Amino acid sequence: MFELKGAFGKRVVGVVGGRANVADVDELLGKLAKADRENRTTSQAFDASSIAGKEHLVHAAHLALAAHAAKRNFASSLNIELVCWVAAERQIARAFEKVGVHKGSKGLAILALGGSRAQVRRALVSICHELGIERDDSVLELTREKVSKLCKVFSISKDGLKIAPIQKLVLEQVALLALER
Repeated sequence: MFELKGAFGKRVVGVVGGRANVADVDELLGKLAKADRENRTTSQAFDASSIAGKEHLVHAAHLALAAHAAKRNFASSLNIELVCWVAAERQIARAFEKVGVHKGSKGLAILALGGSRAQVRRALVSICHELGIERDDSVLELTREKVSKLCKVFSISKDGLKIAPIQKLVLEQVALLALER
């Protein structure tokens, strides 16, 4: 759990990784929405193979909250805004294509935002239970295969990898999205 502070006030963000076979994306999103209603949180699920670690999600969540508070958001709902910032993409459809959960996804990253640690913890437990997610934070770690996919998803060249680690390059792309406004 991480505490974020800014123009949006104080928020708590929780991130978990896990494994589940996604058969129906709409059903998954419905269960996320139900958990959010019950816990007064905002949650989103991502394909873990397109996520450059927990820091990637926390950094994007902070920027999404700031954009939402300043009314410089790309989407009307915060959970869709999160997808845009995680993907470093203004276009919602392209953002979902880059980092969203798809039918057949197996490695999932779940992010939940709330006003307290207890709210976020309850939401994450509920989401994992309802979706049958086997908790495994290792899906968020960087592997050789994952670095290759991240280079494709975020259009990072091999020369770029000589300059900085992949995680820093992805975080930079997320931050640069704020300059596109």
